Amino acid sequence: MRIIVLLAILLFSSKISAQNTASENLLILELLQNQRYDEAAETLKKTYPEPISDVRILSRIGYSLRMAGKLSEAENYYLRILEQDPAEISSLFSMAGISQRKGNFLKAKEYYKQILASDSTNFSVYKQLSDMIESSEGLVFATPYLHKANSLNSSDGDIAYSYSKVLKDMKQFESAAKVLDKAIQADSTNLILLRGKAELAYAMKDWNGVLEICTEIIKGGDRSANILKMLGEAYYSIGKYQQAIDILEGMEANDMKTESTLYFIAMSYKALKNYNKSVDYLNKTIKESISPNTAGYYAQKGDVLEKSQLNRQSLEAYQKSLFFDSKPLTLYTIAIIYDQKLKQPKAALSYYRSYINSKPPAEQKAYIEYCNYRISQLSK
Repeated sequence: MRIIVLLAILLFSSKISAQNTASENLLILELLQNQRYDEAAETLKKTYPEPISDVRILSRIGYSLRMAGKLSEAENYYLRILEQDPAEISSLFSMAGISQRKGNFLKAKEYYKQILASDSTNFSVYKQLSDMIESSEGLVFATPYLHKANSLNSSDGDIAYSYSKVLKDMKQFESAAKVLDKAIQADSTNLILLRGKAELAYAMKDWNGVLEICTEIIKGGDRSANILKMLGEAYYSIGKYQQAIDILEGMEANDMKTESTLYFIAMSYKALKNYNKSVDYLNKTIKESISPNTAGYYAQKGDVLEKSQLNRQSLEAYQKSLFFDSKPLTLYTIAIIYDQKLKQPKAALSYYRSYINSKPPAEQKAYIEYCNYRISQLSK
């Protein structure tokens, strides 16, 4: 909105082409305010025909095209400005932003560095650089820019949160706390900063701190999985097992369970000497820890080994597949290997029966009929 107002001021104050009427300027302003950027760009081009040398007009057309998503065309106008003034900060910012949107982070970084060459204390540049590098390369690579941005503006919540995470991961807990505390002084209700404090307390195993901060965050309306998980683990860690169960089973009921939350439920029940429940949740933990694709991977391994005529090895792979998921077709395949390739009728009969008992779907009718036939033959 601020940019649009600035553009409007520039449009009305411009004295270029005296023939251009106030109505045309009003039309351009209206198009920008209504976010009809494509039409605004075309109107500007008609109002100010080529050749255009005035950087203000070039900037307005570039802005309209950029907002319309015509990035390559917008680049051409900004480059024309930079040909006249290579240090023009607004155009360098625009070129950096366009490069980011096109995924060219290396090029964007170079434009931001050009800005810093003439304005080494520009907080916005350090913030943009840290955000871009964090998302494209990882948080640790953004550290120098986060440090500089935080030193220029310690109250910016996004920068403080990201920088504190870096410090926390480096085990510099005291420094991380100072970064967060300064930002929280400026904005005590910022849930992102409070989340950072909770994560820091969790990393330090300050369980009472976790309880206090997570409770405050929840009161603020954030009941995200990570907050509830930290809260449940904190209750467990100070021996309040039923409270831990209440929190973590609530997560399970709302489809937010993880291997970790199931484990702490199991351990809480164990501490309360409810061993049946503890075993139930340990079984759930084990199931959650295993990929649902594991059975399929072993089945595929078995198929490859079978095709390689390595029947014993393929049986071993298929049987491991059954351990993770007892699929009817895997039972059928094992029966066939024992029956037709290894000539072990007793083992084959056992797996044929297991296949039938697994109640295979109706579309496997041919397999069902064949199994029943072989069972009748092998049972004689």
